[in-house]
Amino acid sequence: MVFVASCGSGGGGGSSGAASQMDLVEVSNGFGLMLPHQVRKANAQGQPTAEIVLIRNFNDLTKNVGPLNPILPVTEWPVEARLPNGDAGNHFIYAEFTQPIDISSVLDPSPAGQANSGLIGPITVLAIDPSTGEAVPVVGRAFINGQTYAGVDPNTPTTLQFLQWVTLDVNGKPIANPAVDINGNGVADGLGFPATESTNGFTGAAKLVSPNSFVFVADTDGDLRTYEEFPTGRQIRLRVTGALTAANGNQLLRQVVASATVGADTLRPEIATTPPPNSIPQTSPAFGDTDVDPQTKILVEYTEPIQPSSLGSFPTVKLPVVSPAVTLVFGPTNQQTQVPYTCLPLSVYDLSKWELTPTFNFPGNGPASQACGTFNRVTMSFVAGQVRDFADNTNALSASSDFTTGEGPGIVNAPVVPDVIYVARVGATPGISVIDLNGFGQSTGDPQFDFSYQTFPKGWSNFPNNPNLIQYGPTMFPPLFPGTCTVDGGSAGVFTLTKDSSLNDLLVRPPLITSVGEMALGQSLDTVYHNGKDSTGCRSGGGSFCAVTGKKVVQTAFQTGQTLGPPTGNQLPAANVPGGANPVSFAPHPNPPGLRFPPLCLQPFIGGEEPTSKFTIDPPPPVGKGLGFTNLLVPGDAMRRFNAPPTGILAQFQNAYFEGPDRPIELTSGNCLNYMYRQQIGHFLYMLDRARREIVVLNSNRMTVIDRIPVADPTDMTMGPNLDFIAISNQNADTVTFVDIDPASSTFHQVVKVTPVGRGPRGLEWDPGNEDILVCNEGDSSLSVISAFTFNVRKTVFGNLSAPFDVVISQRQQGFGFLRNVYFGWILNRNGDVTIFESGPNGVNGWGFDDTIGVSPFSFTNPKKIALNYDYLGGSVWIVHENPLNSSGQWNGEIGGAITRIDVNSGSFGPQSLGGFQGFINPQFRDMSLKVKTSIGPTQLTGVPVDIVFDELNNLAAAANFTTPYGVGSPILINGKSAVRTNGNAIVQTSYPDFMFAAIPNSTEGPGVIDVISITSGFTRFDTDEYVAGTQSIPCAGARFLGSYFRH
Repeated sequence: MVFVASCGSGGGGGSSGAASQMDLVEVSNGFGLMLPHQVRKANAQGQPTAEIVLIRNFNDLTKNVGPLNPILPVTEWPVEARLPNGDAGNHFIYAEFTQPIDISSVLDPSPAGQANSGLIGPITVLAIDPSTGEAVPVVGRAFINGQTYAGVDPNTPTTLQFLQWVTLDVNGKPIANPAVDINGNGVADGLGFPATESTNGFTGAAKLVSPNSFVFVADTDGDLRTYEEFPTGRQIRLRVTGALTAANGNQLLRQVVASATVGADTLRPEIATTPPPNSIPQTSPAFGDTDVDPQTKILVEYTEPIQPSSLGSFPTVKLPVVSPAVTLVFGPTNQQTQVPYTCLPLSVYDLSKWELTPTFNFPGNGPASQACGTFNRVTMSFVAGQVRDFADNTNALSASSDFTTGEGPGIVNAPVVPDVIYVARVGATPGISVIDLNGFGQSTGDPQFDFSYQTFPKGWSNFPNNPNLIQYGPTMFPPLFPGTCTVDGGSAGVFTLTKDSSLNDLLVRPPLITSVGEMALGQSLDTVYHNGKDSTGCRSGGGSFCAVTGKKVVQTAFQTGQTLGPPTGNQLPAANVPGGANPVSFAPHPNPPGLRFPPLCLQPFIGGEEPTSKFTIDPPPPVGKGLGFTNLLVPGDAMRRFNAPPTGILAQFQNAYFEGPDRPIELTSGNCLNYMYRQQIGHFLYMLDRARREIVVLNSNRMTVIDRIPVADPTDMTMGPNLDFIAISNQNADTVTFVDIDPASSTFHQVVKVTPVGRGPRGLEWDPGNEDILVCNEGDSSLSVISAFTFNVRKTVFGNLSAPFDVVISQRQQGFGFLRNVYFGWILNRNGDVTIFESGPNGVNGWGFDDTIGVSPFSFTNPKKIALNYDYLGGSVWIVHENPLNSSGQWNGEIGGAITRIDVNSGSFGPQSLGGFQGFINPQFRDMSLKVKTSIGPTQLTGVPVDIVFDELNNLAAAANFTTPYGVGSPILINGKSAVRTNGNAIVQTSYPDFMFAAIPNSTEGPGVIDVISITSGFTRFDTDEYVAGTQSIPCAGARFLGSYFRH
């Protein structure tokens, strides 16, 4: 007989003290341990070792159990009535807990209650026929501490006496109490209790008589001396629910289910069902449920504990398998989508009841005005021959159930960079919205459209205005069709907020997040998730040879001085990156491609169609193999009006091309065209959720959660220009946390360093040249300079600082600007000063102070934010504050919001020797002056801005990062975040914005808007809505943080 000495921790109490919770110690039938379940300890490869682990918490379960290392079988009862020591005796089952049991929560003192063996519900013992679902109470006698109810109480005839049938002798052997003889036959009623008639008992038998122990003995005739077996051909299941209480009032921490058979286990594990004839699977949501939350998890129950790996993957895996055991499907018959899931039991002591967590939300039913009902019916199918029990029996029966979802967070299919601005919104319901700067994509949205092309009502789809859809539509590849539902309705046009399938413009919101903070975009998702039919691509339910990484060649050339695109003619490429990431310099077409049902790939789940294929534009035979179409979506007037459609995209120069994978009909990759852009489109989007103390990692296209990374107090964030690390300031912990964000790294999405800095760190910036990270310590008015090589503080600066809280860096001027070969840090202080930090090298023969060199002569009232200005390489920033300045840097008399640009106005060219004795002089500007270039005030702004960002419709990200010998490591070949690039012999800016976006929480136009400023047309406010008279901003209540690709 197997007994364990103590209860482990992990999800429940381990002490029997009054303050701890009641938990399970063990369940046994005397012949072997039934609970905790046992498994061999797994090695790093998931292979079993010789060491046995008792599964007492989820970590024990997920770290050890897997397809190569299943849970060990449970020992059955023998077919004959005998005890573990070989003596004849009754079958029994036993459960021990960490605290004494409250008898009133288990046993019924009434005579009528004995029809159910005296059990009132929190503990049940059932015989289950898995083939029919029939569950019948096992007849027997229940004991706690050797006591049981029997014989009418002469003082209270409506109740039975609670009698001590069994005690322990001096050796700890159970003995029958001779004083209890209810029928007066001269034989103690307790004889027949396990070990009472054995000479020496058996090991551990003393535990059967304990206030912490529940013992159930087979007894159909009311006489323990007639030895009986539990029923054969049935699963004998002991269940203990959370309603069990201890004598001190504590409730049981975790539900318990122990199950075994009499004789060899040949019974199949089946999905638990309601009684015949309906036999409906016992699930939650239940069969026929309506108005179910689209974010629901699904509870399923089996007739016995099952092997976890036969049901699905644990949530601890990055890519869960697509399980054949249970399929979750939604969509019309010819467009069905299977939803992958992860699974976890509700308790490690009950492996019969499981919670399935879909990897993405089900569709909501959408607004009542849309005919999308077919997408919100979810069918659950339980497939025969898939689920295994511990004896390796598989289920024989199939079953199904279904439910329909109500309104809720719908499916998201949002456009991606460079055609977007991200908005983090605060308020009663915080979340993230996306400003669409493309306007012609097949995003989620309202599909309504006037196909007479005479009127274009506000809010209706703009996707049918895409000239490629109009001209080519079903003949291009992939074919384009107007949307018919909110899952594929399409964009409402430029400067609108993308909506989900429920037509809500808050695409991420609770419970996915609790609060919002700074955002940053990392590497392209297609570096991890794609539909290529290779080892790194689609594992299940899809795959195309033409989407493999080997056929992806990102080759770009300068189309204009400020744009990159596919080379034409004899153009020399600016970049040639085999297998490179989706380029940020141009968008997929359409942006985004529509969702498809069924999806491209189930594992990893890729629900969007591939971008327009290179096959569409490739010349037709005999020159090429394609269709020879021309991309008709080109720059034009992007604004639409009620009586006029837009004529082109918003970008000043072309930024969308037909560069998707070739057709999947090709049977080998050798026959496929090379391409540059594929699903999964979008990027890893990192957002700080300070309330939950974590970084939330999102899919920027689908807005699903990919990962969560715990950090101490995430306050601000910056990203390395090579997309390999992010640094997070923790204001209340006085530290900076470094997280690996390189998907190719073994420590991907793990904290790799926590660096102590000054007091109250807030704003921080990673040098675009990858030399240092500057950290503003607001609490002690200092600046920590962290080496990008070691992640250690290499120096701390205090001069010229007064509660610094934000900082940006203009890259080391090697070959551009004033050629000073130093970088400048621009530090914003709470008192309105802007302090300038100049990098080294310092000392003898040096030309940079590596220190703060002074304060701007201009002061900014109530400063909010500082941002780098890409348009001037001599050194320039924008400052968000109140009360605008004149050209002399003085207040111009206006009261209200302001955004001011200051430039390095003049200075000597080339590196400036430090001079002085052995190179030591006081830090100073050295022939460098600052000037107010422009100051935007309340005549243009609708309120006081709190954040700004710029469009990146035309950018040079698809060229290698610019670097100098002072930077760390080799520059990333594509999509790096350097502020400058090389164009021939010239160093040029990376991004060429036309618009500034300013978050205005309290606006004259409403509770919150995004003001759009045209920075190429006199810094005037741009009208984003020509359906309404006057100049309109983008309505966006609670707008607080703004994000773009190069904002970092």
